[in-house]
Amino acid sequence: MPERSDESADEALGRVRERARTNLFWRHLGVQVDEAGTGWVRLRVPSRDELKNAAGAPVHGGVYSALVDMAVGGALSTLHGAAEGGVGQTTLDLNVSFLAAASAGDILAEGRIVKRGRTIVFGEARITDDKGQILALGRATYMILAARPERHDPSPA
Repeated sequence: MPERSDESADEALGRVRERARTNLFWRHLGVQVDEAGTGWVRLRVPSRDELKNAAGAPVHGGVYSALVDMAVGGALSTLHGAAEGGVGQTTLDLNVSFLAAASAGDILAEGRIVKRGRTIVFGEARITDDKGQILALGRATYMILAARPERHDPSPA
C-alpha cells in the first residue's frame, strides 16, 4: 500500500471523501472512503441485502464491477481537481474478472492509477472481502474531459 505521509495525501483523502458524499451513485451503494493518496484509494461497502439478488445470497457481481469503476475513478480524482463528484472524467473501458463471492461483511476496493497520459488514464482495482480474500480483479480506462467554456447569454439585459 502507498504511503500516506504528506499533506497532499490528506488533501487526496478529503477530495475522495467529498466525492463519496456528493456523488449520488456512491451514496446509493453506501461507499465509504477508508484511505487515499496520490493516485490510489481504498473504498469500503458494507454488504447488505439490497446489494444481492436475494437475502442471504452473495453480493451481486454488478457491485464488484461498480467498485472497480469507482476505485479507479476515485484514484484518478486524486490527480486532478476537475474530477470531483465524478465529473471531468469518463470511463472508456471496464474489465472485471470475478474470482469469489461474498455474502456478509464489508467489501473493500483498492484502486490505483497505472499510467496517466494527457487525456487517457489506465488503472486497476482489487476487490476483497474484509478477511482479505480476493473477490474480483479489474482494469479501467478513463478519459479526462476538457473543461467546457462557460456559456454566456448573448441577449441584452
